[in-house]
Amino acid sequence: MVGIEWEWLSLDGVMTKAPFGGAATGPNPTDRGKRGTKRSTLDEGHGLPLAVVVAGANVPDMKLTAPTLDALVMSAPAGPAQWCVDKGYDDDLSRSAATVRGYTLHLRTRGEERLDAASRDPLTRSPQAPTPLRCRTPP
Repeated sequence: MVGIEWEWLSLDGVMTKAPFGGAATGPNPTDRGKRGTKRSTLDEGHGLPLAVVVAGANVPDMKLTAPTLDALVMSAPAGPAQWCVDKGYDDDLSRSAATVRGYTLHLRTRGEERLDAASRDPLTRSPQAPTPLRCRTPP
């Protein structure tokens, strides 16, 4: 498709409340065990969602990696693709999913410090303009 930036992809999950319950809900570990769902979304370089999977809020991100990548609504063009994920995907399941599908994985491992440690301190943080979706540049 024209306009879709396939070179950089990002995968992340978000937990939301589900007060009416249902089959795809689970106890939310961050909301005192109330019912909730997790949306795992694969986005292209400009932030456009390409795949979405819904599961219970208690399902770890790494277990939703393969189902989310398999839920692409269109096939990606041939060529290298950079895949950016956070520490929640620091697992063999995510690594093997990237390898099988030919993605170059950009993963900040657990225990690795942030490059911009000052951004965590609200007193020293300065307002920044929104930037396009990018993870660390490849070495």
